Amino acid sequence: MDRALAAHPSISVIIPVSSLDPLLDAQLQALAEQDADYPFDVLISNNAADGRVSDHVASHPLRDRLRLTCVDASQQVGAAHARNRGAENASGDLLMFCDADDVVHPSWIRTLAEVARSFDVAGTAVETQTLNSAQALSWTPTTPPEDQGRTDFLPFAIGASMACWASVYRDLGGMDNRFRASQDVEFSWRAQLAGYTLGFSTDAVVAYRLRAELRPMLRQSFRLGFGFAKLRGIYRTQGCPAMSVRKVLSWWTALLIRNPLLPTAWTGLARGHWSRALVIRVGEVRGGIAYRAFCW
Repeated sequence: MDRALAAHPSISVIIPVSSLDPLLDAQLQALAEQDADYPFDVLISNNAADGRVSDHVASHPLRDRLRLTCVDASQQVGAAHARNRGAENASGDLLMFCDADDVVHPSWIRTLAEVARSFDVAGTAVETQTLNSAQALSWTPTTPPEDQGRTDFLPFAIGASMACWASVYRDLGGMDNRFRASQDVEFSWRAQLAGYTLGFSTDAVVAYRLRAELRPMLRQSFRLGFGFAKLRGIYRTQGCPAMSVRKVLSWWTALLIRNPLLPTAWTGLARGHWSRALVIRVGEVRGGIAYRAFCW
């Protein structure tokens, strides 16, 4: 990476949207309040065949503070496709990705840009205390910042707070839309296996929104379990550790012992937390069998 370019990059922020989400405005307001001196524009990548999104962007009250563009990404369903369409239309040297329902901190752009000075792909930690109810937090415990972006194979940048140099993103062909979950992990692994570098800041500069309703949370949990097992199966030939059947059995045993028929004071698990863990395990088994991710 050219040092002069890394020190003073132009930036394109890409936000995939699947509908006219009322939470989008809070994210745009947060982008308008960034403390960075870098020039940046914002691309709303519309993954829904919904003219309301483009109309909303065209008349948005923050247009005098943000360079806003709406990109048509309705050709395929999927956040990866939306991010890729945004990248195709981006003019920035450095691409940054965030989600419509989160809220970036004022230091978000500055933090990612600083990490990207030394790496091809950059990520940061996220925090869940700001936006979420006590119930949502009890269902989905937060990983400490120092442990985020880690796996037992290769590290990854979280899609809700990720940057990648535009030339690198395009060289890699963007994210893989065949994955309905763990697209950020797959992209990060593929980038590193191709020889690119990844840096991660433990500064939690994004307020991340958890699923606040049970059914959406469980659907997301199944996709996470299935998607990560799929990743392990596909990347097994490149050194990713397989899923140990013994370890999987130990997880299922723990779930049975700490089941919600027992008092929460005994199990230490909220019922929503237990349900989430169960559905993740079901997804892992389904994905592990389908993609041969298991070993003894």
